[in-house]
Amino acid sequence: MNNYKHYILLIVLALIPVLSVYADDLEQQRQQLIKRFHQYYAQMNLDSALVILDEQIALETNGGNIENEGKARWNKVAVLNNGARYEELVVEAEKQREWFGKHENWSRFYQCWQRMCSGHHDLGRMQTALREAEAMGNDAKSRNNNTGRAMAYKQIGVIYTDIRQLPQAEESFRKAVELLKEDNDMTGILSGVYEGLSQTLDKQKKHKEQLVVADEWLKHLDELAKQTSLEVVSQTYVACYLAYANAYIGLQRYADAEKALEKAEEYYAITKTALTRYDIFEVRTLLALKQGHYQQAIAYSDSALSPGMNYGVLLQEYRAEAFLNANQGVTSAEIYRKLYNDKDSVFTREMRTQLDELNTFFQLDELQRSQREAKVRYAMIIVGLILIALIIFIIVTRRSARKLAEKNRELAENVSALALANDKAEASSRMKTEFIQNMSHEIRTPLNILNGFTQVLTSNDADQLLPAEKADMRQRVAENTERITGLINKMLVLAESNSQHVLECNDQTAHAASTADVAFSTAIDDAVRNVILKTNRDYAVRALAQLLDNAFKFTKQGRVTLSAEQGDNCVRFVVEDTGIGIPKEEMSHVFEEFVQLDNYNEGMGIGLTMARSIANRLGGSLDIDSEYTDGARFVFIIYGDKIG
Repeated sequence: MNNYKHYILLIVLALIPVLSVYADDLEQQRQQLIKRFHQYYAQMNLDSALVILDEQIALETNGGNIENEGKARWNKVAVLNNGARYEELVVEAEKQREWFGKHENWSRFYQCWQRMCSGHHDLGRMQTALREAEAMGNDAKSRNNNTGRAMAYKQIGVIYTDIRQLPQAEESFRKAVELLKEDNDMTGILSGVYEGLSQTLDKQKKHKEQLVVADEWLKHLDELAKQTSLEVVSQTYVACYLAYANAYIGLQRYADAEKALEKAEEYYAITKTALTRYDIFEVRTLLALKQGHYQQAIAYSDSALSPGMNYGVLLQEYRAEAFLNANQGVTSAEIYRKLYNDKDSVFTREMRTQLDELNTFFQLDELQRSQREAKVRYAMIIVGLILIALIIFIIVTRRSARKLAEKNRELAENVSALALANDKAEASSRMKTEFIQNMSHEIRTPLNILNGFTQVLTSNDADQLLPAEKADMRQRVAENTERITGLINKMLVLAESNSQHVLECNDQTAHAASTADVAFSTAIDDAVRNVILKTNRDYAVRALAQLLDNAFKFTKQGRVTLSAEQGDNCVRFVVEDTGIGIPKEEMSHVFEEFVQLDNYNEGMGIGLTMARSIANRLGGSLDIDSEYTDGARFVFIIYGDKIG
């Protein structure tokens, strides 16, 4: 037995040098891979960087080093995020989230989840991003995990910022900061939230508050550097000092901004990447622009790009302004034209493929969601109490089985009716919200074009433009002006259709009139031609015009007739057509907002809504004749306090 133990000891002693050599070789391979990864990433050669990370993951998996494997997996997510490769990011972040959850690394678990939400958001999938953010917040709440809750708030802040709801974005980022500070976060997550909060304050021109946040951020980075290394946090130092620089530029403290940029460049020199270089030159371009050094601003913007990189929207706007002020209006106009085309194409693509994802304007606030959830719970409690009361009543009174079935049937019908009414309300709210979002996006693009081309046409070197270019710019200005006017008129019509204000009736109308440019037959009783009716002529004519417009729109062949006859203290107008008609089951819906029975006709579905609103506000009525089968017939009755 002793000899057996002796042999085992000899074998172990013999293996120690072998294991030591293997460990040294493993560490050497690891360091080589890390070095090659940083080289490729600094050059923005992302494909090669990702290949190296896969090699490192395989190495660490074989070596059983979970900590280093986790670092490599997170780096894959970070590379795809920083490289704006959002489709791949969504897939990779979900994959790595599962891995970190399996190994109970909850900080990275929620960071991957937030990156997945961010990928959906950057792809225009707003609703998907919101659903994932809500699910992440609920999951973090169930685990009592502040990091997960903070990541949910961060994602909501990102979405608020994108739709320009900046005060709400600021509030969301501040909640995320509070949660991470409560946990004394030293993983670097808090730094990313500080960056989002700083950018939101900069957009709101709250530059003094931005400096306060930058101070907090810098203190956090100093503590982080003590626990890790300067190389690890050098890029976040760059972002922090760029936040200082932007705040100083907003406060017109240009000398302080220059010092902040110099500090950013010092930290950039520690760990150089193409992205941080681009960010530094973007801020330098802005500073030169604000100081009136336009040629220098152009040079800085040219220096920002590295191989494989393109100008971002913000830097393009800086360049256009610099060229315009440097009396190079043609170049400026070309940049503005490209910005216009890019934004217009992006808008068209988003509206075509992601329209159902944009219904977020009134649904982002967590308080609103909590209130809706509370209402649902309250309704469920009430329904539950009613059911319990019914059961107790049935048991006590020993009602027959038939009576019990009847009560249950009635209750089911009530619940079904309630669900139907709720579905209709949600559908109406969704259509209104989509209309508002559509109008918001539609107005933004023409406003940008008017601003850009107006600056070019009024600049000092406008004479250098070719006549064809000037004509093209003027045409675009005119087109976009008409586009905005049309959109505003649509929104005014919508607001008018919802008004409950009683109209003043001070106009005396002697007879009904037809316009020369509308071809239709009229049948006016002689008695009506001599009637003097006190009403509001403009609004009455507007209601009749809506009815006639509706009749012509849905009558491709046939006739449209306007008739009028005298009643008791009223005039009864009838507009009938031989068009496509209205199914009986839809007659109760035609006066509702946004209802369109034929989606192939233009319109917003509010014409009949507005006509009935006017009729009611005039003290009259507007109804549809359900017995008429040759098309559609509407009856508009105006009452008056004087009939002659």
